[in-house]
Amino acid sequence: MLDKTKPCVVALGYFDSVHIGHKKVILSAKELANSLSCNLVVFTFDGNLRAVLSGKKDYSVYTPKEREKLLMELGANKVYFAPVNEKFLSLNPTEFLQNLNELFNVKGYACGKDYRFGKNALGTLKTLKDFAVKNNQTVVIAEEERTFNEKVSTTLIKNLLETGEIEKANALLFKPYFICGRVYKDRGVGKGLGFPTANIKIDISKQPLKQGVYYGKVLVGDKEYKAVINYGARPTFNEENKVIEAHILDFDGTLYDREIMVSFVKYLRETVQFDGVERLKRQLKADVRKVENFND
Repeated sequence: MLDKTKPCVVALGYFDSVHIGHKKVILSAKELANSLSCNLVVFTFDGNLRAVLSGKKDYSVYTPKEREKLLMELGANKVYFAPVNEKFLSLNPTEFLQNLNELFNVKGYACGKDYRFGKNALGTLKTLKDFAVKNNQTVVIAEEERTFNEKVSTTLIKNLLETGEIEKANALLFKPYFICGRVYKDRGVGKGLGFPTANIKIDISKQPLKQGVYYGKVLVGDKEYKAVINYGARPTFNEENKVIEAHILDFDGTLYDREIMVSFVKYLRETVQFDGVERLKRQLKADVRKVENFND
């Protein structure tokens, strides 16, 4: 539990995908916090801000729990999840900052150069700097990250995930894209084929990936294993619900009801409806051989 009386630096942003631009902001905030002997608090939103503001369906790259895990790994002492409700979103820029100062003993802020805040995003860097000067606080501004001749953004990453360009997406993320979930007991079809799988359900709030078979890693406890991962439907068995099935290489044991982290490294192939299980088994053997030969 963070002592709210201890001085802190607040990293301001949404940080919805925790990409390399977000990483730059948080590391700038951490550097400032260390120089001021402060804690680091990372500000974000609890829920999908874009969906609330637009009134349209929108997906998140990471769930709040997954986002918190990443932000803490980057050095946060606390992740503050602001409510996505009318009361909070109605705060004008000054009220927004005053609210943070009521919650925490703020000595400084870090944000990106395009950061906006408060009702209708009317708060600018000038607003933040003017407020900071009046309150004897420090502001640091992180430069934006660019790639593929455009700004690194959550929208860009979502597009890459949706089209199966997982390697490009991973190059822009703090860590390779992952999904956390609890293993549930399914029908045991994979085990019957000689390819047992750890199955987890996909949070409906998460940005969909391109359906298909991936090379990935599965973290069980503190040990990581290579895996062949099927993401999506299972057409050979006439099942349309999207799930994750991870065949974990060199793993022996039961994972039912355990929390695992499934990371996606490379897109291998599209999902295919096979004419019978024997053809499916041959393909799965080929997938495993391919994954065994990856050296990363």
